[in-house]
Amino acid sequence: MKKIILYSIVSVFALASCQKNMTNLNIDTKHPSTAPSYALFSNAQKNLVDYITTPNVNSNIFTLIAQYWTEATYTDESNYNLGNRNIPQNFWNNLYVGALNNFQQAKLLIPNDVSDPAVVKNELEMADIMEVYTYYYLVNTFGNIPYSQANNINKYPFPAYDDAKTVYYDMLNRLDTCISGLNPSAGSFGSADLLYGGDVNSWIKFANSLKLKMAMLIADSDPTTAQKKVNEAINGGVFQSNADNAVFQYTGITPNANPVWVNLVQSNRKDYVVTKTILNPMVALNDPRRSAYYTNQYSGGDIGGTVGVTNTWNNYSNPYFNPITGTIIDPAAPSILLDYAEVSFLQAEAVERNFIAGTAETFYNNGVTASIEEWGGSATDAATYLAQPSVAYATAPAGLGAGAIGSTGTSTTTTHWKQAIGLQQYIAYYMRGFDAWTSIRRLYYPAMAVPGSPKSPFPWRYTYPANEATANGPSYQAAKTAMGGDAVTIKLWWMQ
Repeated sequence: MKKIILYSIVSVFALASCQKNMTNLNIDTKHPSTAPSYALFSNAQKNLVDYITTPNVNSNIFTLIAQYWTEATYTDESNYNLGNRNIPQNFWNNLYVGALNNFQQAKLLIPNDVSDPAVVKNELEMADIMEVYTYYYLVNTFGNIPYSQANNINKYPFPAYDDAKTVYYDMLNRLDTCISGLNPSAGSFGSADLLYGGDVNSWIKFANSLKLKMAMLIADSDPTTAQKKVNEAINGGVFQSNADNAVFQYTGITPNANPVWVNLVQSNRKDYVVTKTILNPMVALNDPRRSAYYTNQYSGGDIGGTVGVTNTWNNYSNPYFNPITGTIIDPAAPSILLDYAEVSFLQAEAVERNFIAGTAETFYNNGVTASIEEWGGSATDAATYLAQPSVAYATAPAGLGAGAIGSTGTSTTTTHWKQAIGLQQYIAYYMRGFDAWTSIRRLYYPAMAVPGSPKSPFPWRYTYPANEATANGPSYQAAKTAMGGDAVTIKLWWMQ
C-alpha cells in the first residue's frame, strides 16, 4: 500500500505548495484528467481484491452460496435470492468498471509513463495477467459475457457477448503470452504492485499457478487440452510453498482495512453464523483450524446454523470475535487470491486423472499442511490431523460431506478421490467463497444443504444483470438464446 499512501501525501503537499499560483484554482484537483499508470494499476488491484473479499450482501454472496456462513435474520441470500438486491448487477459493475477498466487504462498509459521498453513489457504483461484473473470470475459466474468489445464504449456502446468457451480458451492463450513475455532481468511496478512488490519471478509463478487452476477447470470437458496446459504450467514453475502465495495485505487503516472487518466489526453487524455444512465435518475431524475459522463465544460449543432459516446469533458459532487469533475479524487480515494449498490439491487431482506423474497422497498432504499452516497452525498440527484414518488420503471415509450434490440439489455418488480432495479443498477455501462454489460445481462435492426456503435449486451460475436486458437488449437477448436461457439452473459449458 506504500505507493498509494505516498502518492496521496505527495498530492496534498503539491497542492499546498502551488496555492500561490492562482491559475491552478481552475484545476479540479479531486478529479485529475490523467493519472499515473502505476496508480491505476494499484487501484485496480485493490478494487478487485475488495470485491472478491467483502461479505457485503449487496455485491458478494459467494460465502453464503458455498454455505460457509448463513444469515441470522435476513435470509434472502442464503435462500439463493439473487434479485432482491440486484446482486448480479453489482458484481458485474464492480469487476468491469472498478477492476477491468482501471487495468485497461493503466495499460494505455504505461508506454507513456515508462521509458525502458523492458519495464514497459513486464508491466503490460502483469496488467494482462490481472485482467485474465478478473475475467475468470466473470466468465465462470455468468457464462457468455462481453469480452472482445468490453469497456470500449466509444467504439462499442452496446458490446456483444462472446461465447464463454471461446473467451476461456483465449484467456489461456493470453496467459501463455504473458508468461513467455515476462523478463526477470527487468524491473516493473515496484511497490505499486500490491501483490508481489514488482517481483517478476513471483509473477511467473503466479501466472503458471493460475494456468494450472484454469486448466483443471476443463479437465472433464476437454481432458486433452487440460493435460497439456497442466504440464506446461508445472514445468514452467508453480507455487512451491506458502511463501509464493498471491496475498493482498491490508494495512488495517480505513480505507485500506480488510472489508470483512469493515462489514462485520466496524459496522457492528451480527448478520452471520457459521453453518453446519462446514462446521460439522470440521468437528468430526477434530480440525485444528476451527479456532481460526469461528468462535463459540456465547454458545460454549461448536454449533452450526441451519442454512436459510432464522438463526439467533447468540446461539451459534460465528465468524466474528476470535479470542485466539482474531484472523477473520482483524482489520489488517490479508486476502488470498491463489495459494500453495490450492495448487497442491489441483496436482493431487491431476495425478488421479493421469495428467501428471507423482503420488496423489503426497500432493494432498501438502495441500492440507499448507492450509493449516496458513491459518496459524503448525506442521505438527497438520501431521496429527493427517494421521487420523478419517483424514488420511487412503482411508478418508465417504459420506462426511453427505454425498455429492446433483443438478437438483439431491445427493449422488462420486469417486473416493473427489470426496477426499473435494472436502479438504472445501475446508481450505474458507473465506474464498467463489473458489469454493467453483470447486463444488466442478467436483460435485461436498453436498450443500437445501436451504429453508430456497428461491431456486443450487445455483450453477448468476443470472445476467437486470440492466443488461434494457440498456444492452439485443446483445443480452442473443446471449440468453445462446446460453439456453438466463436461469441459475443452466450449467456452464465446462460442467458435466
